Amino acid sequence: MRKVDDVERFAAAARRAGWADPSKVDDALQLGITASLAGDHASACAIFRALLIPMSDGDIDLGQDEMAQEVLSVDLHDCATRYLAAVYMTTPVAARADALMAALDEANGLSYFSDPIEELQAALGRTRPDLEAFLPAWIARLERDAKPVSMWESQKERWLRAAIGRRDGVAGLERIARTTRHPQAVQAWCDAVKAAGDGTKTLRAYETGAALVTAVGWRGGLLDGAALAAQALGRKDAQTKLKAAWLGAPSLTRLLRWLFAGEPTSATLRKRAASALKASPTKSPRLVGFLEVLVGDLESAARRLARAPGLGWSSSDHPGHLLFPVFAWLLGGTPKGSVRAGLAQALIQPPDRDDDIGFELLNEGGPAQDARPRLVTPSVVDALQRAEVTRRLTAQERGVALAAMKAAATKRTEGVLGGKRRRHYGHAAALVACCVELEDGTRGAAGTSTWAEALRARTSRFPAFQEALRAPLARARRSAGPMDDPDTGGHHAAPEAGRTWTEPQEDDT
Repeated sequence: MRKVDDVERFAAAARRAGWADPSKVDDALQLGITASLAGDHASACAIFRALLIPMSDGDIDLGQDEMAQEVLSVDLHDCATRYLAAVYMTTPVAARADALMAALDEANGLSYFSDPIEELQAALGRTRPDLEAFLPAWIARLERDAKPVSMWESQKERWLRAAIGRRDGVAGLERIARTTRHPQAVQAWCDAVKAAGDGTKTLRAYETGAALVTAVGWRGGLLDGAALAAQALGRKDAQTKLKAAWLGAPSLTRLLRWLFAGEPTSATLRKRAASALKASPTKSPRLVGFLEVLVGDLESAARRLARAPGLGWSSSDHPGHLLFPVFAWLLGGTPKGSVRAGLAQALIQPPDRDDDIGFELLNEGGPAQDARPRLVTPSVVDALQRAEVTRRLTAQERGVALAAMKAAATKRTEGVLGGKRRRHYGHAAALVACCVELEDGTRGAAGTSTWAEALRARTSRFPAFQEALRAPLARARRSAGPMDDPDTGGHHAAPEAGRTWTEPQEDDT
């Protein structure tokens, strides 16, 4: 008790002064941790309450500009969790729910609690006493506050879902999912059904969940789950589920999965691409342009690329970061050391799951998961080869594609220079050099590009861009020569080390 009294006096003095030495706060909080570990929850509760509440309220400044966690050596989340455990253990069962909620409100400014009951389990290191008696009161307490006010789950709604799931299992999670239609609640229910191991119920849950949510990204993830469950069950309609995922939440990943479902022939893949264009599930210039390439309408895709703005390449809808390397691959392959080899790297690997929000694919993780069911995503190059796009290219289409690439490179250059986006100068320079490389290759020998020289002249007052342009142009002219046939496998050539150009991650809209 003497140590508790000392901490309380120290905390009171710190509140009066408005600040405290972080090292002394560390020492005091460590006393609370020691008491908690020893099972002296009354002392731990008094120590943590004396310091954590005024720190959370901002009544005690630790003399720093950073957050309190950055100047203290103790783990503040651990302290806050142990405070909750101490409140739980020192409060009679009938009053625990209200006391725990008050403690959570007090510690709200210091830590984040995903599931307070789970946090208590970690702090106590054993089964929580009287849990069966506590849960009904805790659920009733949360139901008073956790009223749905938006499509997104609030913190208290998440706590309520966790508590009901702990008490009522999968049935309770399903009830919450159907009642609230919150994406997080729906996902939690589907995950619980999947964990139970019944494939048929898993498929039904994911399809029902997809119909419940309105957010496209979450719906896509749930439809992916349904497709994966159908695949794992060996159902004949697995291909239909992949198509439903593409139509329900269009993305490049889902499009490629559906196009390749069942190992289609070239004609079948082109037919699917044509039906995707006709169905028009998306207006994304990126996806529509790619489909136009697959069905052989290169002129429409080229117009889409040429008309795209010079800024905004970071947007997933911008056609540039897909159509530009697609055209580069179609027109000249990707010989080793070429500029276009770097640009085309994104086409060789399966696309990132940029739209699969809320659903964790089963093929992620370590080697132990390799044998688990998974949704396989082909690459963009796989689709171009299967559709045999290069075999049907005409000389006129080649010229139209290259002209569109030059227009896109010009707009990109003017955009980043006009906005002084120095971090994107290298990307614009790579686009220009790629066009020069293809132009020289078409002529059969390296030479002077009238278009590139005119562009360099117009941008001469930007020395940083001129410097960024110098190296890729030199590489382009070194690698210029007869064009490769992409269908012969030349696209597998690796780019020169250290020279891979990738789509910029910053928002440059």
